[in-house]
Amino acid sequence: MSSTTPGTEPGDAERPVDDTAPDVEPVSDPGAPTPASVDTGDGPDATARLDAAVERAKAEAAASGSPATDATDDDATDADAYAEPVAADAVRRETYVPSATMTPGAAAGAATLAEEPAVAPAASQPAGPQTIYVQAPTPPKRRGNRGFGVFVALIGAVVFAVLYAGVAYLLVTWYGAGRTDGVGVFTEFLARPVFWVPVAAFFIGFALLAAIVNRGAWWYYAVFGLLVGVLVYFSYIGGSLLTVEAWTLTADEAGRFIAERWLDPFALAAFIIAREIPVWFGGWLAARGRTVTERNRVAREAYDRELAAGPQPQRR
Repeated sequence: MSSTTPGTEPGDAERPVDDTAPDVEPVSDPGAPTPASVDTGDGPDATARLDAAVERAKAEAAASGSPATDATDDDATDADAYAEPVAADAVRRETYVPSATMTPGAAAGAATLAEEPAVAPAASQPAGPQTIYVQAPTPPKRRGNRGFGVFVALIGAVVFAVLYAGVAYLLVTWYGAGRTDGVGVFTEFLARPVFWVPVAAFFIGFALLAAIVNRGAWWYYAVFGLLVGVLVYFSYIGGSLLTVEAWTLTADEAGRFIAERWLDPFALAAFIIAREIPVWFGGWLAARGRTVTERNRVAREAYDRELAAGPQPQRR
């Protein structure tokens, strides 16, 4: 009788274990008896232990999942830090509108996306103040009577020529009584310097007098018209010297010729006519001068009233 139990023979104990041998699944013996189940006992204690085991399993599962989640977040952060650059054309631009310039109702849509800047329509603004130009009154120009005086002097020269020619015709025919060539002598007289030189002298003298007197009174022409007569008188003597070509005469002959001209009826007639015409036409010039003076006074008064009234606005 052996002291060993079955299955524990020395041969079996000393048999080496082959690690390379394939694992042999245990074969269940259908004829073997089924082990009896252990009764842990029914009741609230068993249910509480089961719930506690489930809670511990959930806690262990949550604890084991946290490192994985943290690792995933770290990987995502690193991926974001080294993200690829984005092209400038792909970036959408936003137009910033300050909140101070926005109404509360439009604050929600202040940031608008636009690929190109949009041109905002010009807002209708209230009409600004109109420009008002203030025009200063223009001082009136003082009108003169000189131009009209020269015109009257020209008319007076024509009248002087007609009267001088008429008197000369009477003198020629009277001195030439019984002579058959009186008309020829008169015609020759009209073509000589002895006629047209006094006429030209009268026009110059009368025009100068009218220019000097301007808007003066009539008595200026009545008094200073004597100077015009004197000028015409000496111009007749000068015209007579030109007519006889005094440069061809000797000094004695020229002296005797001039002495005979002092009381020449033609010289006296020219002096008298030249003296009277300024008196006649001087009244016309004086009347015109008074009219011009009155117009100047009225214009000056109107200008003074405008200055006293102040600047007048004119809209353009």
